Formats: sequence, structure tokens, C-alpha cells
Amino acid sequence: MKVIILASLSYSLINFRGALISAIIAEGHEVVACAPDDDPETAAALSAMGARYRRIPMDRTGVNPLRDLATLRRLVRLIRTEVPEVVLAYTQKPIIYGGLATRIAGGQARFHAMVSGLGHVYSDIPGLRHALLRRLVSLLYRIAIARASAVIVFNRDDDAEMRRHDILRPNHNVVQVAGSGVDIARFSPSPATGGPPAFLMIARLMRDKGLLEFVEAARLVRARFPDSRFRILGPLDTNPTGITLAEIRDWEAVGDIEYLGETRNVLPHLADASVFVLPTYYREGLPRTILEAMACGNPVITTDTPGCRDAVTHGRDGFLVPPRDAPALAEAMVRFIESPELTTRMGGRARETACRRFDVTLVNAHLLAVMGLDKDRDGPRTNRPRRAIGDFAPLQVSIAALAALGTLPLMAIVAVVVLSTLGTPILFRQHRAGAGGRVFVLAKFRTMRTANDIEGRPLPDAARLTATSRVLRRARLDELPGLWNVIRGQMNLVGPRPLLPETVVDLGEGGTARGKVKPGLTGWAQVNGNALLSDKDKLALDLWYIEHRSVRLDLEILVRTVAMLVGGERINTLNIERGYAGTLDRRR
Repeated sequence: MKVIILASLSYSLINFRGALISAIIAEGHEVVACAPDDDPETAAALSAMGARYRRIPMDRTGVNPLRDLATLRRLVRLIRTEVPEVVLAYTQKPIIYGGLATRIAGGQARFHAMVSGLGHVYSDIPGLRHALLRRLVSLLYRIAIARASAVIVFNRDDDAEMRRHDILRPNHNVVQVAGSGVDIARFSPSPATGGPPAFLMIARLMRDKGLLEFVEAARLVRARFPDSRFRILGPLDTNPTGITLAEIRDWEAVGDIEYLGETRNVLPHLADASVFVLPTYYREGLPRTILEAMACGNPVITTDTPGCRDAVTHGRDGFLVPPRDAPALAEAMVRFIESPELTTRMGGRARETACRRFDVTLVNAHLLAVMGLDKDRDGPRTNRPRRAIGDFAPLQVSIAALAALGTLPLMAIVAVVVLSTLGTPILFRQHRAGAGGRVFVLAKFRTMRTANDIEGRPLPDAARLTATSRVLRRARLDELPGLWNVIRGQMNLVGPRPLLPETVVDLGEGGTARGKVKPGLTGWAQVNGNALLSDKDKLALDLWYIEHRSVRLDLEILVRTVAMLVGGERINTLNIERGYAGTLDRRR
């Protein structure tokens, strides 16, 4: 296949998407990479990888409609000339004008929008002018991605924000991936250099990246620990919130910070830092700088904002502080100064997180599957696994509809029981990950009461269940509304259990493999132990099912489900061992 990749900055094609481009080429596809810069170095690097570079003029931060129309016209011409099967665009203007151009150009190209962060327009900035700009951009986004094959997001907040602004429709295929990923072999821990603690911030020089808060926190900390060092690395930016070089020089003159300029190789600077800091309140996707710092074994201090909180677990591999709060930022820095062992301990955990969740090979495998560009051992993937009941949509919908009608009186009784014992709402709704990571809303009868501890936190699940709730769960009556998810095509009758999107991301490669089929009301793991199993056992059983699914196996699972409802859950050790054996076979 031919793949066009649209970017707003040529350097990002190598720095952020280089590994993805290499993975696409390795699968036998042709790549045409496009950006507005006249950049011979990037063009040469892409050529060495086997990709072609095309320059498409684009005003990355401007709002001149004539220039944007010229960009749109060039993109339409590009798509009609190259005739790609897949168009992948990331960042705001490439997504908007790439999506519009793909629609205007016609043809069979599948458009994929990678929302690597909503950016300045969706930051919390007051004023009528900014509100009008956000409304206009939302309208353009809505039109551009209306027919997108997939909208790829880096964090769960962007999905919600885009729905809040009516950019996404309920049936959009929204897939969350673990950011751009990070090369954990290249970005790896270095021996400690010793010396005073050094806090490093890497970012474009913009106010909403938290630059002013970083400088203010540096002043507060230096008043108590004058040997501490505070470094800023990054380029000037033409964004409306950009910092001038004169301001940077003023901070340097009084000794608040050291400005390291800009570079295309951050490794030496991360190696020379104790702690990485990003106090942003910009609408981040999943900051690549944080992932690189974690891979290098640097603990992280960042803000409790979209994207950042998806990367860092507070108190484990770093600290989350409120945005625009320099004193809180300073206090987090002081904790590392006063407890040097904290830097080592949290840095080690940060490295573990990077390897487990953000390894670029896992992320790219997920992206290739989403875009239909991966291959199996027998050749190009058709995006359709082995045939099972779920692959015969009319049959499955008919069965689910008949089951829903047949159990309607029973569902009415369950609704009355829930209302009388737990009150409203009767239904529990929650976002779950479907096939390919697509998020949908799962509906179930509510089985837990609302109960919090003295600090306002929900009590453990077991403490919120009632005797009646346990009966409903034991008989699986709480899951009857899930038949509607089957009728809508979001679930199968049989398949892996639907998990939270963030849980799927945490599973890494296993989560991606699990997403090759739709989740089910019942499944192989459920009839082989279900709640009695460990998460690893469930994953092994799910992966075995995906490799061996068939109509016959699905019918067996449905029969076993009925038997389980009568006789209770039992662990089937033989099938679990078979699942693990299948996992080993796949790795070989």
C-alpha cells in the first residue's frame, strides 16, 4: 500500500515518527512523508529509510485563510497525484486540511487522524476571541474527521474534550495509544554524575508550557538550596504565548536558570539531569519529553493535566502538582533535594514504566494494526480473524435481539429490584475498549451502592456490594443490558471481556492483540475460572481464544456459560496451561 503522512514540522517526521515510518516500510508499504519545511537533512534521512519527502507549504501557527486555502489546494493535488490507500495526519492543521483534502480528492484513501494533543486552542484561556477561535477550530475538526477510519488519541481526556465540543460522533472509531512511544534501547539510564541536584525542563519556550512557573520555583528553591541547578532546553516558538530570548537572558543574568539553547539530541542533557520537570498547562497529548526522561531513569515532576497524568503515577515514578502553582512545584523539587534516595528509587520505577507501557515497538505495532498495515505470518492481514459467530453480523444481531425481547420481563424485574435496593440510576455506564481500541459505552445494571470513606474516597468494591447485588452478579443478570451493545455492533456474544481503555494500554502488546476482535458478553476466560483467575491467566486464555476462535468454539462457550450459571465458576487448569503454551508459541 501507499501511505501519505502529513506533518506540520519536518523534524518531527524523524524525531517523533521515524520509528513508525520504518515499521510501515518494513511491512512492505510505500511511504510519502510531507511537511512545510525546506529541510534537506530530513529529506536525506527519510530517503535513507526508503521514504520520499514532499514539501507542502503550510503556515503552522498562522490564521491567514488565504494561506490555509493554498495548503488545502496543494494537499488535494498531492492526494490525487499519489493516489494513496492510507493518509495519516497528526497535529492540528495537518489533521484539518488533510482530512478535508482526502474528502475533496475522492478515491479510496482511508484517513487516520492522530491527535497528539489538542494544543493552545483548547487550553484554559479566558476571553471571547479565544472562545470564538476554539469554536471555529472545532467546526473544522468536525468536518475534517467526519469520515475518518480512526481517530487516534494519546490520552483519555482528549477523547472527552473532543466529544464535549461535538467534534466526535458517537460512532467514531476512537483508539487510544501510548503516545509516540520511546526507543528504550537508545534512551536508557546513564551512571550518576554526582554534584548538586539538577532540574531539567525541555519544551518549546511558551508560557503555557509552564516556563514562568519553572523560573519562579527555581527562585524559591535556590533561596533554600543555592547549589541547586535549573536548566531549560528548547527552541523559541512563534506561538502567541511564546517567550522572547530577551526574557530568557534576563533570567540567566540573575542566576535563576541556565538556558541550554535547542538541540536535536537531548540524551546528554537527560544524562546530566537529576530530575525532569514539565509544569505545563498546555493541552498535551502524551509528552514525548516525559517518556524519554522516564526511559533514561529520570523521575518526573509534572502537572496533573491531560496527557501528563497519563504518563506519571504520583508518588511512584514522580510527582503530579497543580498547574500554575510555583510553590507546589518548588516543594516537589525540595523533596528530591532533601531525600536523594528518592531520585534513585523513583528513577528506577520510571524506567520500568517506560519499558512496560511506552516501548515504541509496542506502540507502533498497535498503530499498524489500527491502520490495517500489519501483516501476519501468511501475508497481508485482512483485518478479519478466524470466522466465528461474531463475524456473521445479521445472525448475531438477530440472536441478541431475540434474547433481549425474551428477557425483557426479567430485565424489568431486575430494574425494579435495583431501584428498590440501590435507588437511581438503575444502569451503570462506563467507557470500555472495543476492537482495535475503539471506545464505547458499556451498559449494565448497577450493583454497587454509593459509599465513601471519611476522606470522600469510594470504598472497595466488596464493601459496596449488597446481598442482592451479589445474587445479580452470580446469575449474570446485571449484564443483560449488554445485549444492546451487541445489537449496536460494539460487542460480540462471545469474546474477551471488555476492559477499561487504560487497562488495555497497560497490557501493551497483549492489549493490542486482545483488540483484534470485539469483546464479548461471555468468553473463554469466563468459562474457565473468571473471577477466580489472575489477570495473567485471563490474558493467556483470551489470546488463545483469538488464535482458535470458530463457530464451534463459540457454541461450546455459550453452552459452558449456561453450565457455569448453574454450577458456579471452576478453574480449568488444563485450558489455562494450553493458553500459556500458545503464548510461548507466538513468541517463538
